[in-house]
Amino acid sequence: MSMRSEVSLDMSQNPCFFFAADQNYFPYACLAARRVLDVSGPIKGFLLQTGAGAKDLEVGERLLGSAVSILDVSKFMEATNFDPGHLTLATYIRLFADQLPEFEPYDRIVYADSDVLFNRSIADLTHTQLHAPLLAAHDEQSYFDAKYRKHLPMKPGAPKFNAGVLVFNMPLVRREGLLQRTRELSSQHTYGLDQGALNVAFEGRWQTMHPNWNVMTNFSSQISFGKSFARHFTRGKPWSQRSIGVEPEALAIYRQLAKDTPWAGHFARQPRFALKSFTRKLDAITGFLINDEKRKRRSRFDAEQVSRIFADHADRFMMAAQYPERVAGIAR
Repeated sequence: MSMRSEVSLDMSQNPCFFFAADQNYFPYACLAARRVLDVSGPIKGFLLQTGAGAKDLEVGERLLGSAVSILDVSKFMEATNFDPGHLTLATYIRLFADQLPEFEPYDRIVYADSDVLFNRSIADLTHTQLHAPLLAAHDEQSYFDAKYRKHLPMKPGAPKFNAGVLVFNMPLVRREGLLQRTRELSSQHTYGLDQGALNVAFEGRWQTMHPNWNVMTNFSSQISFGKSFARHFTRGKPWSQRSIGVEPEALAIYRQLAKDTPWAGHFARQPRFALKSFTRKLDAITGFLINDEKRKRRSRFDAEQVSRIFADHADRFMMAAQYPERVAGIAR
């Protein structure tokens, strides 16, 4: 494990952030963007959308004001002739950040999924010292579920990042054509869609993000909402019927954000917050009984320990560590 001895292009004095959504996720992207404004200092934002209706657009403009520009990129995306497969074109908007004219003035761009709720100023993230084209968080689930190595053409031991929160160092991204490469890979639909293509294109070219900027509600033991700089609802969504992993305090924030909007009813039910701790306790037994390597690894996984390790890497501005299962204390 070593840091790349590359000169840092510290141009974070000119950052922006953006969300991207189709008509279905547009309300949630608006609320996520509003939350960024509420917890952050002044920073320019964008919400790139396809297909949003007039009423939703009116609500979004009222919530976000001039701080976040809502842009219809439907024609732009259609003109790319990009084949989204079974997903919507909106899923791939982030892969065109190097071609969107609105982003030309910005050297540091933060992208976040619509199901990410920020608790800390996004400006703190944009000012991270960056030595690589990309800043991303390790996908901690990959340390007990390494199936991605079977279908992604990456080096042995290559780590995987989650693409829900990303910081693009745009001068390097443009210089190396990394998003162009990602688009080429995504169009083949053989690398786990956009996230897999991003991992292949940026292999060896991404720096470890502090894990608290992308705390996921996945299959591992869960870091608390209060410790999260940004909570990523990768399992149940705050607006879904099965809100697995959504804490009551997070749902309360969404209710406040959606207050006095047509979207308030999406968050009216009682929270059904549930940790997976009980079933995780059975992993060691069931993993042994059915010889399931994933469950065996997961039984040894300690999210708090792994997060501390990656937080240390982030504090030292390290490139993503190779052989991650050893870093996480999980032997092959």
